[in-house]
Amino acid sequence: MHAQDNVYAPPQASLTQETMEPSALPPFYVVSITKLVLLYVATLGFYSLYWFWKHWARHKRDKKLDIWPVPRAIFAIFFANSLNQEIDHRLRRAGKRYVWSPGMWAGAYVISAIGGRIVSRIPDNLLPALPSFGIGMLLLAVNAMALVQAQRAANLACGDPSGAGNSRLTAANWAWLVVGGLFWVVIALGILSLFWTPTVNVPAG
Repeated sequence: MHAQDNVYAPPQASLTQETMEPSALPPFYVVSITKLVLLYVATLGFYSLYWFWKHWARHKRDKKLDIWPVPRAIFAIFFANSLNQEIDHRLRRAGKRYVWSPGMWAGAYVISAIGGRIVSRIPDNLLPALPSFGIGMLLLAVNAMALVQAQRAANLACGDPSGAGNSRLTAANWAWLVVGGLFWVVIALGILSLFWTPTVNVPAG
């Protein structure tokens, strides 16, 4: 009796096929630059927590590493360089060319993140609200640029340079955009209030 005629024989072919089947998920988080910037700006930078978590979660699954993605996202200033280096290594192994400086952009992220927290805690009597807001927005822009550079590299490493696989806004994304838009309205009203002085009519007498 041949092995293929034995109904009790193990399904060797199917097991081999399942073992060799490649992972359906990319090694890093893929997202279009437009979507990344929109969500980052709308959430005043808080989207970076989700961004770092997704990258580390995908990398953990791809490499079967014993790491905790959540703490690495919360304490991203300590792991930004590691993430950039992992993305760059993946690019080099794949033979894909992308001109950037992983260490420099990681440093830009760390400096802008720490600088933003320091500026937000300076009392108004030392740094007025308007200059503080301007410096904070500048640091937020540098922070976003650092993420954009890393994301371009990650998209290329995952074989999706434009991030087309994750370019559409979901219902959850729109919810964040609406909530973030309300925050920006409050901020705008606060800035306008700095330039508006109510007129008080003093009765003659």
